[in-house]
Amino acid sequence: MIGRFLVAVAMLCGGAGAALAHPHVWVQARAELVLDQKRNLVAIRESWTFDPEYSAFAVLNLDSKRDGVPDQKKLDAMAVERLEAMAETAFFTQGKLNGRPLALKGGPAPKASFSEGRLTLDFTLVPQAPTGPVRNLVVSFDDPDFYVAFGLPPGDPVRLSGSTECVLKLNRPARQAKEGEQLIPDEEATGTPGAAAAAAADYTGRLLVACP
Repeated sequence: MIGRFLVAVAMLCGGAGAALAHPHVWVQARAELVLDQKRNLVAIRESWTFDPEYSAFAVLNLDSKRDGVPDQKKLDAMAVERLEAMAETAFFTQGKLNGRPLALKGGPAPKASFSEGRLTLDFTLVPQAPTGPVRNLVVSFDDPDFYVAFGLPPGDPVRLSGSTECVLKLNRPARQAKEGEQLIPDEEATGTPGAAAAAAADYTGRLLVACP
């Protein structure tokens, strides 16, 4: 887990570096699970909106006009870099398809935007190999090191497209990590095997798809 932790620090740590407890970064995640007419998984489209503190850190020096508005080209270049680096953490996206682990890779043209003080990263993941028709699919967004806390916003943050025969169910987590609320000391999270994952478990939701 230490390798995953170090990558998470490198890619997602923001100005929260002075904090002494996990999590350090908070994300509100939205997703679309895309199937084709034969019920094969085509893609998982994700949209992450970050907390204001991380967002401010991430866009530093991206506004060439010094007007506080990041350049879109620089935002998109950053999105490409983030997606490439997150491959080391499996994109913080865990999946099982028909009972087997789902291996994913980054799709084309990730984008980033900045609005009302928050950075949003939009990207697509695709299966590394053909998967066959979906009978059941489970997807979650989480960081086992709990450096990053993933939440699901109110309303309908996930949807299923491409097949009218399948059903999507969202199991929300038992708890929602509040921005700025740190839940486990860094020393315990990094020094006690399994401590971070155990703390994160109550804050992890799951997307469930069932097909006939």
